[in-house]
Amino acid sequence: MTPLAALLLLALPGEPAAPPPPGASAGAVGGMPAAASLSLEEALRLLDRQNLTLAEARARASAALGVVREVEAPLLPSLGVTAGYTRNNDQAVVAFPPLAGFPTGSITIQPLDAWAVGGSLRVPLIVPEAWFALGASRDAALAAAASAEATLLTLRETLVRTGWVAWAGEEIVAASGRALDAAREQAESARRQLQVGTGTSLSVLQAETAATRRESDLVAARSETVRARLAVGVLLGRSDPVRIAMPPSNPPPALDSAALAEEALDRRPEVRAQGALLSSREKEVRAADFSFAPEISASASAFAQTAPYPTGEKSGWRATLDLSWTLYDGGYRYGLSRKARAEAAEARAAEARTRLEVAQEVSNAARDVGVARERLLLATRERATAAEAAASARRGFREGITSSLDVLSANQVLFEAEVQLADSSARLGGALAALDRAVGRSP
Repeated sequence: MTPLAALLLLALPGEPAAPPPPGASAGAVGGMPAAASLSLEEALRLLDRQNLTLAEARARASAALGVVREVEAPLLPSLGVTAGYTRNNDQAVVAFPPLAGFPTGSITIQPLDAWAVGGSLRVPLIVPEAWFALGASRDAALAAAASAEATLLTLRETLVRTGWVAWAGEEIVAASGRALDAAREQAESARRQLQVGTGTSLSVLQAETAATRRESDLVAARSETVRARLAVGVLLGRSDPVRIAMPPSNPPPALDSAALAEEALDRRPEVRAQGALLSSREKEVRAADFSFAPEISASASAFAQTAPYPTGEKSGWRATLDLSWTLYDGGYRYGLSRKARAEAAEARAAEARTRLEVAQEVSNAARDVGVARERLLLATRERATAAEAAASARRGFREGITSSLDVLSANQVLFEAEVQLADSSARLGGALAALDRAVGRSP
């Protein structure tokens, strides 16, 4: 596996890192499909608008708000209207002498036909179970919103990491191109020496073999770079490759893991999500307990029809005060209470585990930044000495002091040092992005 492929695997599960090495390409790399170029800020804004995973997370948060409205309904008044027409096969009317309140002298028991309209209003007065259920649903909605925020931070980290992978690919492509030119130049020098009788055919074959190897490296580096750019495009909700111009950055000289862990516990949306979920589960326990209590409501209705009612009036109203108390339901509420308590215990454990994991993530991320910073310093030093050695070997070959194999070996070391420098720079950029994510910061 090439270093670039390994970086891509790490990126796909900020703060950018070091600037490119001297002579590295900062623009589009030749031999690869054209890619849209964006700044990191533009890419992050586009991610917020177009990433499909983020859209799913936000939709789930919106659905949780809909559940809040559903749970709130039993606590709010309900109003209904009815209307209809009735046709009976016969009518029943009791006639009697006119009395007070019945000026028509008759009572209609069953009209032959009638148009009727009515309206009803129900107002919950005491519904303890629904009070706590509403609080639980609101906390669950807060947890869903915090989870969507956590998804956004994770996607931003992944975008920065993948952007650094693509950047490293460009540097490796450029290094492969320089190594290929150097190998071809050495092959040409070996051929000239062979023609004048100071070289050997073995030196020519060795140089041509090195040139072929470098050409293969160039093809592989281009392929991995295109793959990384396509991965960036997918994160941005696009099917075409996208190149992000990664700005340079200087890593902090020292990190206080304990202070960063405290900051993470305050900032991380996962901690807030677990806290809200725990609160929701605890309120569900209280809702289950109060499901054994009675409920009291008031209702009123008004009605009218074209035929008179038995009272002699064509309209009327009714008001009631209702108490509903389920004494035994087969044990359903006992099961509900047991389930709610178990889920609350699970949420309590998950909240504690999340806090421990956050502290561990911060510690690991801070350590990774330190390691990546040291590796970058060593890679920079290694490249400088390798470049000096390669230049010295080429001069010595022209002067007849060093062999062609020495030049090829020095060129190979220089190429590997440049690849290592690109790899180290990208890993530091990814480590800084992971540290921001662990602390709860957004790139």
